[in-house]
Amino acid sequence: MTERVMVDLETLGTDPGAVILSIGAVRFDEVGLSDEFYKNVSIQSCVDAGLEIDADTLDWWLGQDDEVQDVLQGGVRLSKALAHFSAFYRGADEIWAFSPTFDCQILSAAYDAIDEPTPWNYRDERDCRTLAALPAAADVEQQGDAHDALDDAVYQARTVVETLDRLDTNSEGGESDGE
Repeated sequence: MTERVMVDLETLGTDPGAVILSIGAVRFDEVGLSDEFYKNVSIQSCVDAGLEIDADTLDWWLGQDDEVQDVLQGGVRLSKALAHFSAFYRGADEIWAFSPTFDCQILSAAYDAIDEPTPWNYRDERDCRTLAALPAAADVEQQGDAHDALDDAVYQARTVVETLDRLDTNSEGGESDGE
């Protein structure tokens, strides 16, 4: 079985080098979801590492509900969060994101900022957004809170598992639930 990790970030910017507020991830394979990962990251530790805050993105966060803004408080040091993510990722074959050009690049820049290697190879990156846009994509209901990195990662992983199952069923000559 292919071991996969879906990752989602909440950040204070949209470009590599942005401050990371939280990292959410879930392991999954062809059968379903398993272990979850979540770390709220200290904004100050990100700034100390040279990551930057985009003023427009910060303004957007400050305009959200109080519950959503909780991610702006506290958190572990960036180096600790990334070390824990590397340990969580260990043994995975693929890293998925709802766009690797966002999540994976921002994470990679954070690893660079603390002089640590990225735990995946660029060839292992997979794009949930592309899969979700296919006609055979599963229509999965999102549960949990908007702008919660773990809730988003779980939703995205569920979408990938169900969509890949549909595609596999269709390739074997069967019918998917959506037909």
